[in-house]
Amino acid sequence: MEAENYNKNSDPSLGYYPEPGWEWQKPEPKTYLVKHDLAQYARSWILNLIEFIHWLPFIPAFLLAFYIFQHSNTLSAKLGTDIQVFLLMVSPLIQTFGGLMGIVMHEYEGWQVVCFQNPLAAEFNIKSFNNEWLREVAYKLLFLFQSAGLLTFSLGVFGSNKLTLTLAIFSSVVGFIGPQNPKVTFKFNNQPVFPLATSLMVVFIINATVNLAAYYYLFSAPLAAAELPKILSLLVPSLLTVGGVIEGVVAESTFNQWWHFTAFLFINVAMFAELYFFGLLW
Repeated sequence: MEAENYNKNSDPSLGYYPEPGWEWQKPEPKTYLVKHDLAQYARSWILNLIEFIHWLPFIPAFLLAFYIFQHSNTLSAKLGTDIQVFLLMVSPLIQTFGGLMGIVMHEYEGWQVVCFQNPLAAEFNIKSFNNEWLREVAYKLLFLFQSAGLLTFSLGVFGSNKLTLTLAIFSSVVGFIGPQNPKVTFKFNNQPVFPLATSLMVVFIINATVNLAAYYYLFSAPLAAAELPKILSLLVPSLLTVGGVIEGVVAESTFNQWWHFTAFLFINVAMFAELYFFGLLW
């Protein structure tokens, strides 16, 4: 059997990033962006800024985990058990590491949000479009980790009881073995967005709702003691939600990379705000 022609241009290990491949070197704007006059938003410095702000949440996440560990005795007395403190401590780490799913997708796509297509389509070219199947996998794992992070926070605040244990079992079973179809995909700006399984979306919404109650329960009294409105206890989950909606709906339908940056601006503000709120507990 004749060996395949294996030259520099066909080497699969090279990818399509510029040589020699320093982290700040980004691929040229995809042809879809060029054709739709959006290439100006995909300059290398903009994409590097977007990449930086995606990695930034790891700093407040680890700081928060450390602060909780450092004040574990205070929190244990407040919450009731050491296991609740542990669950509270790992919650931000689970959610932040869940964000790696999106980072992997963005790294593969050259940090450009572009029109998504089925990779088996005849016209599919990674230099023109983004991989829809990769997005679906990233969404599945991202929301699985986000749901787990929300659940551990709620378990940390409310402890183990019939309601929270039922929620944990339901979330685990449906989240892991639930069907991938149908999906909650809808069109925005004439582009399909949110390719997430309906079953997993239900799990996420339920956990997000309980998480709101957990945030209010944990922070409303300390905020009142600091003469701040109790409603501020919902600021962190609200900012995270806004950031997620901007990324998943607006950025992935307009393909303006600045919306991508704006989404994570909200997420980072939420993460750093959470450090302040936890400081009110001790």
